[in-house]
Amino acid sequence: MSGSALGENLRWQAPAGKRFTHRRIPAAALALALALAAVPGPARAQSHSHGYFFLAPAVVSGGGRSDAALQGGVGGEGVFPGGIGLGAELGVLGIRGDSDSLSGTASVNGYFHIPRALSSVDPFLTMGYSAVFDFFAGASLLNVGGGVNWWFAPRLGLKLEFRDHVRGGSDNANIATFRFGLAFH
Repeated sequence: MSGSALGENLRWQAPAGKRFTHRRIPAAALALALALAAVPGPARAQSHSHGYFFLAPAVVSGGGRSDAALQGGVGGEGVFPGGIGLGAELGVLGIRGDSDSLSGTASVNGYFHIPRALSSVDPFLTMGYSAVFDFFAGASLLNVGGGVNWWFAPRLGLKLEFRDHVRGGSDNANIATFRFGLAFH
């Protein structure tokens, strides 16, 4: 993939009359996380340091154009007393569009696990730095999101998360991901 291909995927030109707006997606994801946080569960510790695998359908937008994408990856998070966490992950992002592309991704994030006593449901908020790269080019993005880990077994959980990766400025871009995965510790 050429260096310009990555740039094109993060700075699309919209076809005339085509536009995707996903401003309501973060509100819907937050509402889902809050609804899941209200679900009672069996007694468990609040938050755990853990690893995870995820698969994430995504929408990649910029310049008035949007393309479908799929992200997959692996990561880990250390959770400290008080629900504060620090994590990192590596993955790949495949973008479908005029010229399909495959890029690497890396993120470093801070987390806040919303305190919930005696529950297997662990809601969290996250924010951090993401890089999207290939052999010839790269882009830096801010990411923000939230979700929930549902610990349905002593060492295994379901991870549901919305994460939005944003680059501002004159060449703004946005990668909205809907993550589904397994968490383990």
